[in-house]
Amino acid sequence: MDQDLKQRLVGAVVITALAAIFVPMLFDDPVDESGKMISEIEIPNEPVFSQEYNAENISSNIDDVELPKSLPLKEKRIVQKPVASMGSWFVQVGIFGNEGNAYTFRDKIRSQGFPVTVTTISAKNGVLYRVRVGPELDKKRAEKMKEKIQRLNGLKGILISSTD
Repeated sequence: MDQDLKQRLVGAVVITALAAIFVPMLFDDPVDESGKMISEIEIPNEPVFSQEYNAENISSNIDDVELPKSLPLKEKRIVQKPVASMGSWFVQVGIFGNEGNAYTFRDKIRSQGFPVTVTTISAKNGVLYRVRVGPELDKKRAEKMKEKIQRLNGLKGILISSTD
Protein backbone atom coordinates (compact mmCIF):
# COMPACT_ATOMS: atom_id res chain seq x y z
CA MET A 1 0.00 0.00 0.00
CA ASP A 2 1.05 3.49 -0.66
CA GLN A 3 2.41 5.41 2.37
CA ASP A 4 0.18 8.43 1.70
CA LEU A 5 -2.94 6.19 1.60
CA LYS A 6 -2.02 4.60 4.94
CA GLN A 7 -1.61 8.01 6.59
CA ARG A 8 -4.93 9.19 5.22
CA LEU A 9 -6.72 6.06 6.47
CA VAL A 10 -5.16 6.35 9.96
CA GLY A 11 -6.07 10.06 10.07
CA ALA A 12 -9.64 9.31 9.04
CA VAL A 13 -9.98 6.62 11.76
CA VAL A 14 -8.58 8.97 14.43
CA ILE A 15 -10.87 11.84 13.39
CA THR A 16 -13.91 9.48 13.31
CA ALA A 17 -13.06 8.16 16.78
CA LEU A 18 -12.67 11.67 18.19
CA ALA A 19 -15.94 12.75 16.57
CA ALA A 20 -17.74 9.72 18.05
CA ILE A 21 -16.48 10.69 21.51
CA PHE A 22 -16.88 14.49 21.50
CA VAL A 23 -19.92 15.19 19.27
CA PRO A 24 -22.46 13.62 21.72
CA MET A 25 -21.04 15.87 24.45
CA LEU A 26 -22.06 18.91 22.44
CA PHE A 27 -25.72 17.80 22.31
CA ASP A 28 -26.10 16.59 25.95
CA ASP A 29 -27.67 18.80 28.62
CA PRO A 30 -25.28 20.23 31.19
CA VAL A 31 -24.90 18.08 34.29
CA ASP A 32 -26.75 19.41 37.33
CA GLU A 33 -24.45 19.00 40.31
CA SER A 34 -26.56 20.94 42.82
CA GLY A 35 -28.37 17.83 44.07
CA LYS A 36 -25.13 16.00 44.77
CA MET A 37 -23.94 18.28 47.54
CA ILE A 38 -23.80 16.78 51.00
CA SER A 39 -24.42 19.06 53.92
CA GLU A 40 -22.72 18.48 57.22
CA ILE A 41 -24.84 17.35 60.10
CA GLU A 42 -23.59 18.12 63.55
CA ILE A 43 -24.27 15.31 65.99
CA PRO A 44 -24.65 16.57 69.55
CA ASN A 45 -22.43 15.18 72.26
CA GLU A 46 -23.77 12.63 74.68
CA PRO A 47 -25.60 14.29 77.58
CA VAL A 48 -23.71 14.44 80.85
CA PHE A 49 -25.60 13.36 83.96
CA SER A 50 -24.57 14.76 87.31
CA GLN A 51 -25.61 11.67 89.25
CA GLU A 52 -25.99 8.08 88.24
CA TYR A 53 -29.40 6.66 89.04
CA ASN A 54 -29.91 3.14 90.17
CA ALA A 55 -32.49 1.35 92.26
CA GLU A 56 -30.70 2.10 95.56
CA ASN A 57 -30.52 5.87 94.92
CA ILE A 58 -34.15 6.10 93.90
CA SER A 59 -35.54 4.17 96.87
CA SER A 60 -33.43 6.14 99.37
CA ASN A 61 -34.53 9.44 97.82
CA ILE A 62 -38.18 8.47 98.07
CA ASP A 63 -37.89 7.82 101.80
CA ASP A 64 -36.47 11.32 102.39
CA VAL A 65 -39.46 13.09 100.82
CA GLU A 66 -42.10 14.31 103.23
CA LEU A 67 -45.67 14.25 102.06
CA PRO A 68 -48.34 16.61 103.39
CA LYS A 69 -50.75 15.13 105.90
CA SER A 70 -53.83 15.70 103.77
CA LEU A 71 -54.14 16.39 100.11
CA PRO A 72 -57.11 18.26 98.71
CA LEU A 73 -58.87 15.95 96.29
CA LYS A 74 -61.03 17.11 93.46
CA GLU A 75 -63.07 14.56 91.64
CA LYS A 76 -63.56 14.89 87.96
CA ARG A 77 -66.13 12.79 86.28
CA ILE A 78 -65.60 12.07 82.65
CA VAL A 79 -68.79 11.23 80.88
CA GLN A 80 -68.50 9.54 77.53
CA LYS A 81 -71.49 9.29 75.31
CA PRO A 82 -71.84 5.96 73.60
CA VAL A 83 -71.55 6.10 69.82
CA ALA A 84 -75.21 5.24 69.40
CA SER A 85 -76.34 8.24 71.43
CA MET A 86 -74.12 10.52 69.36
CA GLY A 87 -76.45 9.96 66.46
CA SER A 88 -74.93 7.55 63.96
CA TRP A 89 -77.18 7.35 60.92
CA PHE A 90 -77.40 4.84 58.09
CA VAL A 91 -79.36 4.77 54.85
CA GLN A 92 -80.83 1.33 54.41
CA VAL A 93 -81.01 0.67 50.68
CA GLY A 94 -82.18 -2.92 50.59
CA ILE A 95 -82.88 -6.24 52.31
CA PHE A 96 -82.15 -9.42 50.38
CA GLY A 97 -82.91 -13.06 50.97
CA ASN A 98 -80.05 -14.11 48.69
CA GLU A 99 -76.53 -13.35 49.93
CA GLY A 100 -75.11 -13.07 46.41
CA ASN A 101 -77.66 -10.45 45.43
CA ALA A 102 -76.88 -8.41 48.55
CA TYR A 103 -73.15 -8.38 47.82
CA THR A 104 -73.67 -7.58 44.14
CA PHE A 105 -75.84 -4.62 45.11
CA ARG A 106 -73.26 -3.57 47.74
CA ASP A 107 -70.55 -3.54 45.07
CA LYS A 108 -72.72 -1.39 42.79
CA ILE A 109 -73.32 1.22 45.51
CA ARG A 110 -69.67 1.07 46.62
CA SER A 111 -68.51 1.78 43.05
CA GLN A 112 -70.42 5.08 43.30
CA GLY A 113 -68.20 6.10 46.23
CA PHE A 114 -70.43 5.34 49.20
CA PRO A 115 -69.35 3.39 52.31
CA VAL A 116 -71.56 0.28 52.29
CA THR A 117 -71.95 -2.62 54.73
CA VAL A 118 -73.93 -5.84 54.57
CA THR A 119 -75.26 -7.20 57.85
CA THR A 120 -77.29 -10.32 58.56
CA ILE A 121 -80.56 -10.35 60.46
CA SER A 122 -82.66 -13.28 61.57
CA ALA A 123 -86.20 -13.55 60.32
CA LYS A 124 -88.97 -16.15 60.47
CA ASN A 125 -88.12 -17.31 56.96
CA GLY A 126 -84.36 -17.54 57.62
CA VAL A 127 -81.46 -15.16 57.31
CA LEU A 128 -81.85 -11.82 55.54
CA TYR A 129 -79.02 -9.61 54.29
CA ARG A 130 -79.41 -5.89 55.01
CA VAL A 131 -77.48 -3.41 52.83
CA ARG A 132 -76.80 -0.10 54.55
CA VAL A 133 -74.84 2.99 53.50
CA GLY A 134 -72.96 4.88 56.19
CA PRO A 135 -72.49 5.54 59.07
CA GLU A 136 -72.89 9.29 59.16
CA LEU A 137 -72.78 11.21 62.46
CA ASP A 138 -74.84 14.17 61.25
CA LYS A 139 -78.48 13.50 60.38
CA LYS A 140 -78.60 16.28 57.77
CA ARG A 141 -75.58 14.82 55.96
CA ALA A 142 -77.21 11.39 56.09
CA GLU A 143 -80.36 12.85 54.49
CA LYS A 144 -78.25 14.42 51.73
CA MET A 145 -76.55 11.06 51.18
CA LYS A 146 -80.00 9.42 50.94
CA GLU A 147 -81.10 11.97 48.31
CA LYS A 148 -77.93 11.42 46.30
CA ILE A 149 -78.42 7.64 46.34
CA GLN A 150 -82.02 8.11 45.23
CA ARG A 151 -80.93 10.42 42.40
CA LEU A 152 -78.21 8.02 41.17
CA ASN A 153 -80.09 4.73 41.51
CA GLY A 154 -83.78 5.62 41.46
CA LEU A 155 -84.50 3.87 44.74
CA LYS A 156 -85.78 5.24 48.00
CA GLY A 157 -83.63 4.44 51.02
CA ILE A 158 -84.76 4.47 54.62
CA LEU A 159 -82.93 6.67 57.10
CA ILE A 160 -82.28 4.71 60.29
CA SER A 161 -80.29 5.37 63.42
CA SER A 162 -77.56 2.99 64.51
CA THR A 163 -79.68 1.73 67.40
CA ASP A 164 -82.30 0.32 65.00
